[in-house]
Amino acid sequence: MKQDNMANQNQEIESENLSSDNEHDKNITASVDENDDQTENKIDLNKLTVDQWMEKLADVEKLAAERLDGQQRALAEFQNFKRRTIKENQAAHQNAAADVLSNFFSIVDDLELAIKSLPDDESTTWGEGFKMIHKKIIAIFENQQLIIIKADPGDQFDPHIHEAIIQESHSEYDTDIIISMLQQGYMINERVLRPAQVRVAK
Repeated sequence: MKQDNMANQNQEIESENLSSDNEHDKNITASVDENDDQTENKIDLNKLTVDQWMEKLADVEKLAAERLDGQQRALAEFQNFKRRTIKENQAAHQNAAADVLSNFFSIVDDLELAIKSLPDDESTTWGEGFKMIHKKIIAIFENQQLIIIKADPGDQFDPHIHEAIIQESHSEYDTDIIISMLQQGYMINERVLRPAQVRVAK
């Protein structure tokens, strides 16, 4: 009985050794095959002709050009976005400033009317005060790039910036020539906030 057990154990050991040897042989074979493949690839690269190398170089240059073009497009789009954002922010700031400044137009109208009503031969403290306030408000307008619309007698009437309140025949001026300004007009960055009201010859 003991002899049978020993025989079985010997057979198991021999079987394990044989299996281990087979696995080792497989690993050696796989390693050799892999080395053979790498060697074959190296040989293939070394055997490329000049034309084949030129073709591969052309492919690489094409890929590089495509990537460069993509980067340039992305950069151009970013620059356009940046310029557009700056322009939109400036426009938003100017619109906000215009809304605030528009509230002062009627005040300036009243001040100008009061200044025109001052006696020519008399200088009063309150009259000088009107002039000083008017001057400071106009300075604020100029600082915010607010432009007073030109509407002097003899100027050509422009419907984009002028509003004809009165049209009348005039011996001195031709048709569509401004006779006088009735109310001051203002604009900012080519945007008319209030057209100048004028008398126009017809």
